[in-house]
Amino acid sequence: MRRQAERVYSIIEVARQGGRWGYSDINFSARRPDGPPEPGAGPGWRQVSPVPVAGSGLAAAGAADDRRRVYYQEQDRSLVGTAYEPSSPDGRWTGYRVLTRETGAPVAGAGAAVAVTGRIGALRVYYLDSGPGEEGRHPVRLAERGEEWTYSACAGAPHGSPISPLAAVTTERGEFAYYLDAPGRLIEASWLGEAGWSVRDLTSGVDGCPAASPLSRLTAVGCGTDSRLVYFLDEDNRPVQLAHTVVPATKKRPEGDAEWRVLRLSAYGAPAAAAGSPPAVVLSPEGHPRLYYLDADRTVVEVGFNGRGWEVHRAGTEADDGAGAPAAAGGSSLAAVPDGDGSAVQVFYLGAAGPDEGPDGCDHHLIELRGAGRGWRSRDLGAELDLPTVATGVPSPFAAIRTSGPRVYYTSEE
Repeated sequence: MRRQAERVYSIIEVARQGGRWGYSDINFSARRPDGPPEPGAGPGWRQVSPVPVAGSGLAAAGAADDRRRVYYQEQDRSLVGTAYEPSSPDGRWTGYRVLTRETGAPVAGAGAAVAVTGRIGALRVYYLDSGPGEEGRHPVRLAERGEEWTYSACAGAPHGSPISPLAAVTTERGEFAYYLDAPGRLIEASWLGEAGWSVRDLTSGVDGCPAASPLSRLTAVGCGTDSRLVYFLDEDNRPVQLAHTVVPATKKRPEGDAEWRVLRLSAYGAPAAAAGSPPAVVLSPEGHPRLYYLDADRTVVEVGFNGRGWEVHRAGTEADDGAGAPAAAGGSSLAAVPDGDGSAVQVFYLGAAGPDEGPDGCDHHLIELRGAGRGWRSRDLGAELDLPTVATGVPSPFAAIRTSGPRVYYTSEE
């Protein structure tokens, strides 16, 4: 494990390949440089990309051929994109681009979330920009076309809250970003290509849409022609699904239609979430959503649609033949990816310290919870791999993707 003379933040990738789990640091290389080590990097280590700032947003994208990208904010809150190319001579993180400087885009706001959507070669990265009062916290879209990046800021959108979450999806009909504005309303910022931006207040504009908790996180998924699912917590910390559905054309309405529908998942037995619990959603092979979040006891809950109705499973409580998976640490992030064939899901979170551990005992407890329905198994990857310390004291988001296997990313302060 790398030891620093001074605490330096870096991003850790934990991955399963060839049947084995391992980890690597994407900001520092273990290969000894030709010259002496850089100051503060430790013997045999050299910095290969800008280090993240404390509280940086984090987003990742991957492809089946094992290409992957990670996006975060460096020390001056410029947005950085790092790249892994399996075709490189030694298969490693091959470089980085400071996208805000390259495109002239504004830097991210302090603690701004980052979201990515699309496919490699045509990725879209969203964040909320910086600026005092009325001048900041607008959505910014960075667009990839081959090797070129451009940006567009949605200057006319409502200002995001200082701690606003962010989610983004792409469908056949467009690109959509979701965030909470300063009064706590759920905002949709749509990119319309040559026509520019369109902005809608979903809290006020969709019948029956409840107000979001001021601490609510967001997650979203898009598929097909224009199906979009957005999840958030209401003021009682109960999960809500906001679904954009395309209504097929008929003889009377040959142009078809589209509408938003609100679904309160508590009506199907979904328990209240821990305040501020970050939700995660994946789609089953049939295209049905499975939502994951932490309940008031900080154990993982699965709420899934099976094609006929909704099922609720206390995954964390039921795991390990009823022994239960470790509870999550306070303020833990959460991320999820489907298994290779989509029949199971892997959920990642930060486990709480055990009774015999010190005050920072939870720092090494990255937990994997794998399964679906009533069959779940947990694994303490932090202890098993002796992982670098997870950043604490500031929000430390997780990002998870699947390429040749599951991969989860977090910010370390070691």
